[in-house]
Amino acid sequence: MIKRIGKRTLALENRPYLLGHAAAVGKKEGEGPLGERFDYVAKNDRMGQRSWELAESELQKTAIRLALRKATLPERSLDLILAGDLLNQCIGSFLASMHANVPYLGQYGACSTMAQGLALGGCLVESGAADRLLAAASSHFCSAERQYRFPLAYGGQRTPTAQWTATAAGAAVLGSEPVPNGAEPCDVRVTHVLFGKMVEMGVKDAANMGAAMAPEDVNLDPYIFKRAERCVLQKIRYYHNHSLVFPLERTETENRQSHLIPYLISSGILSAQMFFLSKHRR
Repeated sequence: MIKRIGKRTLALENRPYLLGHAAAVGKKEGEGPLGERFDYVAKNDRMGQRSWELAESELQKTAIRLALRKATLPERSLDLILAGDLLNQCIGSFLASMHANVPYLGQYGACSTMAQGLALGGCLVESGAADRLLAAASSHFCSAERQYRFPLAYGGQRTPTAQWTATAAGAAVLGSEPVPNGAEPCDVRVTHVLFGKMVEMGVKDAANMGAAMAPEDVNLDPYIFKRAERCVLQKIRYYHNHSLVFPLERTETENRQSHLIPYLISSGILSAQMFFLSKHRR
C-alpha cells in the first residue's frame, strides 16, 4: 500500500527489495577513483560494435545481464523493464531489451532516468502491478556528443563549462519478496519515493547542464533528510568526507570554483534524489 505523506512524499508500506544491481562503465570511468567498485569495465568504448549507439546498447545489456546474475534470476522472471538513455526515442535502451520478451516502458528522464525508473518501479511493485521488474539507464560520451553537442569527427572545441557525459550503464532488480538463493543479501529496500519538480533559473549556457539541474537537487535535499526514516546517511557522509564522487562530476572549470561545491554534493552524491534506499531492520 502506498501512503502519501505531505504533498510530495510517498511511503511504501511493503518496501520492495533490491534483489540485484550492477554497473558497467567505459575505459575512462574505470580509470577513475571509483574504478574498482564497478562490476564491469570495458576495454574500449566501441564495445565491439560498429556505432556508438550500438556500443551504448551493449553496455546497458551488460549491466542488465550482470544485475540478473547477481539476483540469480532469469530474464523471463521479470514482469517489466523500465529503461532509458539520452538518445532519440531511447534507442539504446530499446535495442538492449529488444529480445528480452518482457514488457518495456521507456523512461525519458535524461539525467534522472535511473532515479525515475527506481521510483516508478518501487510504486509498481508496491501496488502489485509487478512482482519483479528491472530499472536501467545508460549514457555514452560519444553518442551523447553526437546527440546534443557536436559529433566527435566534427572537431569542435569544447566550452569551459561543458560536462563530460559518462560512458556507463546501471541496472537494478526490484521485487516484492527476497530471492532465497540470491547472490546478494536483500537488506536494501525502497521505503519512500519523492518525485522532483522542474525549477527554471534561467541558465542560458546550453553546455552547462549541471547548473541547470542543480537548483532542484538543492531544493530536494531538505525533504530527503526530513522525510526519510532510515536514509543511508553513513554512506553519504563517507563520500562527502572523502570527495570520491567529485572528480567524476566536475569539469576543470568547476574544480576551481568552490562556490559550486554545494550543488555538486547534491547532484553527485544524491543523484538518485527521488527515492530512498534504506537498510532493512528486522
